[in-house]
Amino acid sequence: MRTEGDLRRLDTLVCTAIPFGYGPAAKLIALAREVVGRTRLVFVGTGAALELATRTRGLFDEIVPLRADHPSAAPHVRSAWGVLSLMDREAAVAARRAERPLFVVDSLLWMRREIPEALTGATRYWAQAFPGLVADDYRPRPELVGPILPVSVPARAGRGNGLVVNLGGSAAPDDRARLYASYARCILAAVRAACLPERFGQVSVLGGEATLAALAGAGASDSVRFESLGHEEARERMRRARAVLTVPGLTTTLECFALRTPTWFLPPQNYSQWCTLRALRRAAAASAALHWEDLPSAPSLGERLPAEARDPLVRDAVLRLTADAGVVTQLAERLRGVGVEAAARVDAQSAFYSELGPPGTALIAAALLAYAPEGAPARRATISFAARPPPRTRSLPHGTH
Repeated sequence: MRTEGDLRRLDTLVCTAIPFGYGPAAKLIALAREVVGRTRLVFVGTGAALELATRTRGLFDEIVPLRADHPSAAPHVRSAWGVLSLMDREAAVAARRAERPLFVVDSLLWMRREIPEALTGATRYWAQAFPGLVADDYRPRPELVGPILPVSVPARAGRGNGLVVNLGGSAAPDDRARLYASYARCILAAVRAACLPERFGQVSVLGGEATLAALAGAGASDSVRFESLGHEEARERMRRARAVLTVPGLTTTLECFALRTPTWFLPPQNYSQWCTLRALRRAAAASAALHWEDLPSAPSLGERLPAEARDPLVRDAVLRLTADAGVVTQLAERLRGVGVEAAARVDAQSAFYSELGPPGTALIAAALLAYAPEGAPARRATISFAARPPPRTRSLPHGTH
Protein backbone atom coordinates (compact mmCIF):
# COMPACT_ATOMS: atom_id res chain seq x y z
CA MET A 1 0.00 0.00 0.00
CA ARG A 2 1.35 3.43 -0.91
CA THR A 3 1.90 5.91 1.92
CA GLU A 4 0.24 9.32 2.09
CA GLY A 5 3.64 10.87 1.41
CA ASP A 6 3.92 8.90 -1.82
CA LEU A 7 0.40 9.98 -2.79
CA ARG A 8 1.33 13.65 -2.69
CA ARG A 9 3.46 13.42 -5.83
CA LEU A 10 0.60 14.53 -8.10
CA ASP A 11 1.09 11.57 -10.41
CA THR A 12 -2.53 10.36 -10.46
CA LEU A 13 -5.75 10.76 -12.39
CA VAL A 14 -8.66 9.99 -10.05
CA CYS A 15 -11.50 8.31 -11.96
CA THR A 16 -15.12 8.29 -10.75
CA ALA A 17 -18.60 7.50 -12.06
CA ILE A 18 -22.11 7.82 -10.69
CA PRO A 19 -22.84 4.69 -8.66
CA PHE A 20 -26.09 3.56 -10.27
CA GLY A 21 -26.08 1.62 -13.53
CA TYR A 22 -23.18 0.22 -15.54
CA GLY A 23 -23.25 2.77 -18.38
CA PRO A 24 -21.23 5.63 -16.83
CA ALA A 25 -18.63 3.22 -15.45
CA ALA A 26 -18.35 1.52 -18.86
CA LYS A 27 -17.58 4.89 -20.45
CA LEU A 28 -15.05 5.63 -17.72
CA ILE A 29 -13.32 2.31 -18.43
CA ALA A 30 -13.19 3.09 -22.17
CA LEU A 31 -11.54 6.45 -21.45
CA ALA A 32 -9.14 4.98 -18.88
CA ARG A 33 -7.94 2.43 -21.42
CA GLU A 34 -6.86 5.29 -23.68
CA VAL A 35 -4.60 6.86 -21.03
CA VAL A 36 -3.36 3.75 -19.23
CA GLY A 37 0.43 3.70 -18.88
CA ARG A 38 0.62 7.50 -19.19
CA THR A 39 -0.40 8.21 -15.59
CA ARG A 40 -1.49 6.40 -12.45
CA LEU A 41 -5.19 5.60 -12.49
CA VAL A 42 -7.11 5.39 -9.21
CA PHE A 43 -10.79 4.51 -9.24
CA VAL A 44 -12.87 5.93 -6.39
CA GLY A 45 -16.53 5.00 -6.15
CA THR A 46 -19.33 2.77 -4.95
CA GLY A 47 -22.40 0.90 -6.20
CA ALA A 48 -22.65 -0.49 -9.71
CA ALA A 49 -19.67 1.60 -10.82
CA LEU A 50 -17.46 -0.11 -8.23
CA GLU A 51 -18.90 -3.48 -9.23
CA LEU A 52 -17.82 -2.96 -12.84
CA ALA A 53 -14.46 -1.39 -12.00
CA THR A 54 -13.44 -4.36 -9.85
CA ARG A 55 -14.07 -6.70 -12.77
CA THR A 56 -11.72 -4.76 -15.02
CA ARG A 57 -8.30 -6.29 -14.41
CA GLY A 58 -5.00 -4.56 -15.11
CA LEU A 59 -6.43 -1.08 -15.63
CA PHE A 60 -6.64 0.79 -12.32
CA ASP A 61 -3.58 1.01 -10.09
CA GLU A 62 -5.82 1.22 -7.08
CA ILE A 63 -9.52 0.84 -6.39
CA VAL A 64 -10.96 2.75 -3.45
CA PRO A 65 -14.50 1.62 -2.48
CA LEU A 66 -15.63 5.00 -1.14
CA ARG A 67 -17.59 8.00 -2.30
CA ALA A 68 -15.21 10.54 -3.76
CA ASP A 69 -16.17 13.10 -1.10
CA HIS A 70 -15.47 10.70 1.79
CA PRO A 71 -12.70 11.99 4.09
CA SER A 72 -10.68 8.79 3.60
CA ALA A 73 -10.65 9.39 -0.17
CA ALA A 74 -9.19 12.88 0.24
CA PRO A 75 -5.49 11.83 0.10
CA HIS A 76 -6.07 10.26 -3.30
CA VAL A 77 -7.74 13.39 -4.63
CA ARG A 78 -5.00 15.62 -3.22
CA SER A 79 -2.39 13.46 -4.98
CA ALA A 80 -4.14 13.86 -8.33
CA TRP A 81 -3.38 16.24 -11.15
CA GLY A 82 -7.05 15.89 -12.10
CA VAL A 83 -10.38 14.25 -11.32
CA LEU A 84 -12.30 12.59 -14.17
CA SER A 85 -16.00 12.37 -13.34
CA LEU A 86 -18.64 10.52 -15.29
CA MET A 87 -21.48 12.68 -13.93
CA ASP A 88 -20.47 11.97 -10.30
CA ARG A 89 -21.35 15.06 -8.29
CA GLU A 90 -19.52 13.88 -5.16
CA ALA A 91 -16.32 13.94 -7.23
CA ALA A 92 -16.96 17.60 -8.01
CA VAL A 93 -17.17 18.35 -4.30
CA ALA A 94 -13.93 16.46 -3.65
CA ALA A 95 -12.08 18.20 -6.49
CA ARG A 96 -13.20 21.62 -5.28
CA ARG A 97 -12.06 20.90 -1.70
CA ALA A 98 -8.65 19.74 -2.92
CA GLU A 99 -8.37 22.54 -5.51
CA ARG A 100 -7.83 20.05 -8.31
CA PRO A 101 -9.05 20.34 -11.93
CA LEU A 102 -12.36 18.61 -12.60
CA PHE A 103 -13.04 16.96 -15.96
CA VAL A 104 -16.65 15.96 -16.57
CA VAL A 105 -18.04 13.60 -19.20
CA ASP A 106 -21.83 13.68 -19.45
CA SER A 107 -23.73 11.20 -21.61
CA LEU A 108 -27.18 12.34 -20.44
CA LEU A 109 -27.08 16.11 -20.79
CA TRP A 110 -29.61 15.84 -23.62
CA MET A 111 -32.30 14.87 -21.07
CA ARG A 112 -31.48 17.70 -18.64
CA ARG A 113 -32.65 21.30 -18.71
CA GLU A 114 -29.36 22.55 -17.30
CA ILE A 115 -25.95 21.37 -16.20
CA PRO A 116 -26.12 20.19 -12.55
CA GLU A 117 -24.88 22.99 -10.33
CA ALA A 118 -22.21 20.81 -8.69
CA LEU A 119 -20.61 20.21 -12.10
CA THR A 120 -20.63 23.78 -13.42
CA GLY A 121 -17.10 24.44 -12.15
CA ALA A 122 -15.51 21.82 -14.40
CA THR A 123 -12.27 22.73 -16.16
CA ARG A 124 -13.56 20.83 -19.21
CA TYR A 125 -17.11 19.56 -19.77
CA TRP A 126 -17.74 17.08 -22.56
CA ALA A 127 -21.29 16.03 -23.46
CA GLN A 128 -22.11 13.05 -25.65
CA ALA A 129 -24.12 14.06 -28.71
CA PHE A 130 -27.75 13.00 -28.97
CA PRO A 131 -30.72 14.14 -31.09
CA GLY A 132 -32.02 17.46 -29.81
CA LEU A 133 -28.92 18.36 -27.78
CA VAL A 134 -27.72 21.91 -28.57
CA ALA A 135 -24.57 23.09 -26.79
CA ASP A 136 -25.64 26.75 -26.80
CA ASP A 137 -28.63 25.89 -24.60
CA TYR A 138 -26.34 25.34 -21.59
CA ARG A 139 -24.06 27.37 -19.36
CA PRO A 140 -21.22 26.74 -19.18
CA ARG A 141 -21.23 25.66 -22.81
CA PRO A 142 -20.29 21.96 -23.10
CA GLU A 143 -18.05 20.47 -25.77
CA LEU A 144 -20.10 18.01 -27.83
CA VAL A 145 -18.47 14.72 -28.84
CA GLY A 146 -19.60 11.55 -30.54
CA PRO A 147 -20.28 8.20 -28.80
CA ILE A 148 -17.93 7.47 -25.90
CA LEU A 149 -17.22 3.80 -26.51
CA PRO A 150 -14.17 1.51 -26.52
CA VAL A 151 -11.80 2.25 -29.39
CA SER A 152 -11.18 -0.32 -32.15
CA VAL A 153 -13.71 -2.98 -31.19
CA PRO A 154 -14.46 -5.09 -34.30
CA ALA A 155 -18.05 -5.33 -35.50
CA ARG A 156 -19.88 -8.63 -35.46
CA ALA A 157 -18.94 -11.08 -38.21
CA GLY A 158 -21.53 -13.56 -39.45
CA ARG A 159 -24.95 -14.37 -38.07
CA GLY A 160 -23.98 -14.96 -34.45
CA ASN A 161 -25.37 -17.44 -31.95
CA GLY A 162 -27.90 -17.28 -29.15
CA LEU A 163 -29.80 -14.42 -27.57
CA VAL A 164 -28.43 -12.02 -24.97
CA VAL A 165 -31.00 -10.43 -22.66
CA ASN A 166 -29.37 -7.47 -20.94
CA LEU A 167 -31.02 -6.15 -17.77
CA GLY A 168 -28.29 -3.63 -16.96
CA GLY A 169 -26.55 -2.76 -13.71
CA SER A 170 -29.83 -2.35 -11.79
CA ALA A 171 -28.55 -0.02 -9.10
CA ALA A 172 -29.90 3.34 -7.97
CA PRO A 173 -29.14 6.01 -5.36
CA ASP A 174 -32.09 4.90 -3.24
CA ASP A 175 -33.46 1.50 -2.29
CA ARG A 176 -35.11 0.14 -5.42
CA ALA A 177 -34.45 -3.55 -4.90
CA ARG A 178 -38.16 -4.33 -5.07
CA LEU A 179 -38.50 -2.48 -8.38
CA TYR A 180 -35.58 -4.27 -10.02
CA ALA A 181 -36.72 -7.65 -8.73
CA SER A 182 -40.21 -7.11 -10.12
CA TYR A 183 -38.83 -5.87 -13.43
CA ALA A 184 -36.44 -8.81 -13.83
CA ARG A 185 -39.12 -11.38 -13.08
CA CYS A 186 -41.55 -9.72 -15.51
CA ILE A 187 -38.98 -9.74 -18.33
CA LEU A 188 -37.99 -13.35 -17.74
CA ALA A 189 -41.65 -14.42 -17.72
CA ALA A 190 -42.25 -12.61 -21.02
CA VAL A 191 -39.10 -14.07 -22.60
CA ARG A 192 -40.29 -17.57 -21.74
CA ALA A 193 -43.89 -16.87 -22.81
CA ALA A 194 -42.56 -15.68 -26.18
CA CYS A 195 -40.67 -19.02 -26.52
CA LEU A 196 -37.36 -17.23 -27.09
CA PRO A 197 -35.24 -19.97 -25.41
CA GLU A 198 -36.71 -22.54 -27.83
CA ARG A 199 -36.16 -20.28 -30.85
CA PHE A 200 -32.60 -19.21 -30.05
CA GLY A 201 -31.37 -22.35 -28.30
CA GLN A 202 -29.38 -20.39 -25.71
CA VAL A 203 -30.39 -17.28 -23.75
CA SER A 204 -27.84 -15.44 -21.61
CA VAL A 205 -29.51 -13.11 -19.11
CA LEU A 206 -26.96 -10.47 -18.09
CA GLY A 207 -27.30 -8.13 -15.14
CA GLY A 208 -25.78 -6.77 -11.97
CA GLU A 209 -25.45 -8.53 -8.67
CA ALA A 210 -28.84 -7.20 -7.53
CA THR A 211 -30.51 -8.63 -10.63
CA LEU A 212 -28.97 -12.05 -10.12
CA ALA A 213 -30.14 -12.06 -6.53
CA ALA A 214 -33.67 -11.28 -7.72
CA LEU A 215 -33.56 -14.13 -10.25
CA ALA A 216 -31.95 -16.70 -7.96
CA GLY A 217 -35.20 -18.65 -7.69
CA ALA A 218 -36.31 -18.11 -11.26
CA GLY A 219 -35.06 -21.42 -12.59
CA ALA A 220 -31.88 -21.31 -14.68
CA SER A 221 -31.63 -24.19 -17.16
CA ASP A 222 -29.56 -25.55 -20.01
CA SER A 223 -31.13 -22.95 -22.31
CA VAL A 224 -31.28 -19.98 -19.90
CA ARG A 225 -28.24 -18.79 -17.95
CA PHE A 226 -28.04 -15.86 -15.51
CA GLU A 227 -24.67 -14.10 -15.51
CA SER A 228 -23.04 -10.96 -14.13
CA LEU A 229 -19.97 -10.16 -16.23
CA GLY A 230 -17.23 -7.59 -16.58
CA HIS A 231 -17.72 -4.95 -19.24
CA GLU A 232 -15.42 -6.49 -21.85
CA GLU A 233 -16.89 -9.96 -21.36
CA ALA A 234 -20.44 -8.65 -21.68
CA ARG A 235 -19.60 -6.65 -24.81
CA GLU A 236 -17.95 -9.67 -26.41
CA ARG A 237 -20.99 -11.80 -25.54
CA MET A 238 -23.22 -9.25 -27.29
CA ARG A 239 -20.86 -9.03 -30.26
CA ARG A 240 -21.13 -12.77 -30.84
CA ALA A 241 -24.89 -13.01 -30.27
CA ARG A 242 -27.43 -13.60 -32.98
CA ALA A 243 -29.55 -10.87 -31.33
CA VAL A 244 -29.58 -8.67 -28.22
CA LEU A 245 -32.69 -7.80 -26.20
CA THR A 246 -31.81 -4.99 -23.83
CA VAL A 247 -33.10 -2.35 -21.48
CA PRO A 248 -32.80 1.01 -23.30
CA GLY A 249 -29.71 2.15 -21.44
CA LEU A 250 -27.78 4.45 -23.73
CA THR A 251 -24.31 2.91 -23.37
CA THR A 252 -25.32 -0.65 -24.22
CA THR A 253 -27.58 0.66 -26.99
CA LEU A 254 -24.77 2.52 -28.74
CA GLU A 255 -22.30 -0.32 -28.21
CA CYS A 256 -24.68 -2.77 -29.88
CA PHE A 257 -25.29 -0.36 -32.76
CA ALA A 258 -21.53 0.07 -33.23
CA LEU A 259 -21.06 -3.72 -33.15
CA ARG A 260 -23.87 -4.11 -35.72
CA THR A 261 -25.60 -6.70 -33.56
CA PRO A 262 -29.38 -6.68 -34.24
CA THR A 263 -30.89 -5.11 -31.13
CA TRP A 264 -34.41 -5.21 -29.68
CA PHE A 265 -35.58 -3.24 -26.68
CA LEU A 266 -37.33 -3.89 -23.38
CA PRO A 267 -39.48 -1.29 -21.60
CA PRO A 268 -37.61 1.30 -19.50
CA GLN A 269 -36.50 0.89 -15.88
CA ASN A 270 -35.95 4.60 -15.18
CA TYR A 271 -36.49 8.07 -16.61
CA SER A 272 -33.34 8.22 -18.76
CA GLN A 273 -34.31 4.91 -20.37
CA TRP A 274 -37.87 6.23 -20.73
CA CYS A 275 -36.56 9.17 -22.79
CA THR A 276 -33.98 7.08 -24.66
CA LEU A 277 -36.54 4.56 -25.88
CA ARG A 278 -38.87 7.36 -26.91
CA ALA A 279 -36.06 8.90 -29.02
CA LEU A 280 -35.06 5.56 -30.54
CA ARG A 281 -38.61 4.84 -31.59
CA ARG A 282 -38.92 8.28 -33.20
CA ALA A 283 -35.76 7.51 -35.19
CA ALA A 284 -37.08 4.06 -36.28
CA ALA A 285 -34.17 2.41 -34.43
CA ALA A 286 -36.42 0.54 -31.95
CA SER A 287 -39.39 -0.59 -34.00
CA ALA A 288 -41.96 -2.83 -32.26
CA ALA A 289 -40.56 -2.07 -28.79
CA LEU A 290 -43.12 -1.83 -26.00
CA HIS A 291 -42.84 1.43 -24.08
CA TRP A 292 -44.77 1.79 -20.84
CA GLU A 293 -46.33 4.95 -22.25
CA ASP A 294 -48.14 2.76 -24.81
CA LEU A 295 -50.33 1.50 -21.97
CA PRO A 296 -53.34 3.57 -20.90
CA SER A 297 -52.51 3.31 -17.19
CA ALA A 298 -48.96 4.66 -17.58
CA PRO A 299 -48.14 8.26 -16.58
CA SER A 300 -47.62 10.96 -19.20
CA LEU A 301 -44.08 12.29 -18.80
CA GLY A 302 -42.62 15.30 -20.56
CA GLU A 303 -39.05 15.87 -21.70
CA ARG A 304 -36.30 17.14 -19.39
CA LEU A 305 -38.32 16.85 -16.21
CA PRO A 306 -36.58 17.52 -12.87
CA ALA A 307 -35.84 14.44 -10.77
CA GLU A 308 -38.33 15.26 -8.04
CA ALA A 309 -41.16 15.42 -10.58
CA ARG A 310 -40.32 12.35 -12.63
CA ASP A 311 -38.67 9.70 -10.47
CA PRO A 312 -41.61 8.84 -8.16
CA LEU A 313 -43.93 8.54 -11.18
CA VAL A 314 -41.55 6.24 -13.05
CA ARG A 315 -40.84 4.12 -9.99
CA ASP A 316 -44.52 3.63 -9.18
CA ALA A 317 -45.42 2.88 -12.81
CA VAL A 318 -42.67 0.25 -13.24
CA LEU A 319 -43.58 -1.48 -9.98
CA ARG A 320 -47.28 -1.56 -10.84
CA LEU A 321 -46.97 -2.58 -14.49
CA THR A 322 -44.36 -5.30 -14.04
CA ALA A 323 -46.59 -6.99 -11.45
CA ASP A 324 -49.51 -7.15 -13.93
CA ALA A 325 -49.95 -10.52 -15.65
CA GLY A 326 -51.72 -8.79 -18.54
CA VAL A 327 -48.65 -6.64 -19.17
CA VAL A 328 -46.47 -9.78 -19.31
CA THR A 329 -48.76 -11.13 -22.01
CA GLN A 330 -48.60 -7.90 -24.03
CA LEU A 331 -44.83 -7.78 -23.73
CA ALA A 332 -44.50 -11.41 -24.79
CA GLU A 333 -46.49 -10.64 -27.95
CA ARG A 334 -44.00 -7.90 -28.85
CA LEU A 335 -41.04 -10.16 -28.11
CA ARG A 336 -42.19 -12.74 -30.62
CA GLY A 337 -40.65 -10.47 -33.25
CA VAL A 338 -37.15 -10.64 -31.77
CA GLY A 339 -34.75 -11.91 -34.45
CA VAL A 340 -37.11 -11.17 -37.37
CA GLU A 341 -35.84 -9.00 -40.29
CA ALA A 342 -32.53 -8.48 -38.53
CA ALA A 343 -30.65 -6.99 -41.51
CA ALA A 344 -33.11 -4.13 -41.95
CA ARG A 345 -32.95 -3.43 -38.23
CA VAL A 346 -29.15 -3.25 -38.28
CA ASP A 347 -29.29 -0.77 -41.17
CA ALA A 348 -31.69 1.52 -39.28
CA GLN A 349 -29.67 1.31 -36.08
CA SER A 350 -26.39 1.95 -37.88
CA ALA A 351 -27.89 5.03 -39.52
CA PHE A 352 -28.93 6.39 -36.11
CA TYR A 353 -25.45 5.72 -34.72
CA SER A 354 -23.72 7.45 -37.65
CA GLU A 355 -25.73 10.62 -37.10
CA LEU A 356 -24.10 11.05 -33.67
CA GLY A 357 -20.72 11.73 -35.26
CA PRO A 358 -17.32 10.05 -34.93
CA PRO A 359 -16.51 8.44 -31.54
CA GLY A 360 -15.30 10.91 -28.94
CA THR A 361 -13.22 8.62 -26.72
CA ALA A 362 -9.80 9.27 -28.24
CA LEU A 363 -10.48 13.01 -28.46
CA ILE A 364 -11.31 13.27 -24.75
CA ALA A 365 -8.33 11.10 -23.78
CA ALA A 366 -5.92 13.29 -25.75
CA ALA A 367 -7.35 16.42 -24.17
CA LEU A 368 -7.01 14.90 -20.68
CA LEU A 369 -3.37 13.99 -21.19
CA ALA A 370 -2.58 17.58 -22.14
CA TYR A 371 -3.21 18.42 -18.46
CA ALA A 372 -0.99 15.63 -17.08
CA PRO A 373 2.28 16.91 -15.57
CA GLU A 374 5.45 16.25 -17.45
CA GLY A 375 7.14 13.12 -16.19
CA ALA A 376 3.92 11.42 -15.13
CA PRO A 377 4.83 7.74 -14.80
CA ALA A 378 4.63 5.74 -18.01
CA ARG A 379 4.56 2.51 -16.02
CA ARG A 380 2.14 0.24 -14.19
CA ALA A 381 2.20 0.39 -10.42
CA THR A 382 1.33 -2.56 -8.23
CA ILE A 383 -2.44 -2.80 -8.22
CA SER A 384 -3.98 -2.65 -4.77
CA PHE A 385 -7.55 -2.66 -3.56
CA ALA A 386 -8.36 -0.57 -0.53
CA ALA A 387 -10.54 -2.08 2.20
CA ARG A 388 -11.77 -5.30 0.54
CA PRO A 389 -11.08 -7.71 -2.33
CA PRO A 390 -13.01 -7.33 -5.59
CA PRO A 391 -16.07 -9.53 -6.12
CA ARG A 392 -15.77 -12.39 -8.53
CA THR A 393 -17.71 -12.57 -11.75
CA ARG A 394 -20.88 -14.36 -10.80
CA SER A 395 -22.71 -16.95 -12.81
CA LEU A 396 -25.63 -18.95 -11.49
CA PRO A 397 -25.25 -22.64 -12.28
CA HIS A 398 -27.81 -24.47 -14.33
CA GLY A 399 -30.78 -25.54 -12.29
CA THR A 400 -30.28 -22.95 -9.51
CA HIS A 401 -33.42 -22.56 -7.36
